[in-house]
Amino acid sequence: MAIHAPRAQVRPSANTPALCGVWPGPTRSTAVLLDPLTKLQLPISLANTEQARCALLTWLANQRAHLVIPDTLLAQPFLNQASQTPLTVWITPSALLQAIRFTTGFTTRPPKHTAALLARWPTAPALRPFLRRLTTSHHPEQLPLL
Repeated sequence: MAIHAPRAQVRPSANTPALCGVWPGPTRSTAVLLDPLTKLQLPISLANTEQARCALLTWLANQRAHLVIPDTLLAQPFLNQASQTPLTVWITPSALLQAIRFTTGFTTRPPKHTAALLARWPTAPALRPFLRRLTTSHHPEQLPLL
């Protein structure tokens, strides 16, 4: 019987950003911040107000975290704040998200499970191709290089 060397594990680098998934609810939204190095999940409950969502965006920008949201949140006015902060926002297709939620039974679980699914979306090789990056406008003070 041959002895095999242990498989090399793929570990995220120290430069890998934290990921935050946001799932809207009727009265409160749920966000889950996922640290890829420690695999710790921090659930955050926030009011469905523009002030609370803008505070979350500012905090995520300070943490250099990436935000992952369903495309149904594109109509929300708080995303205007995303163009003012240096924040990377990823958009997931809501039809695929709903299909995954239905198949996995997340429709009957607390919203933090769906928010955690959104936070893990960029790390899943099968789901990564479905992400779109939200393009933001440049700051008025910023000069173009070309």
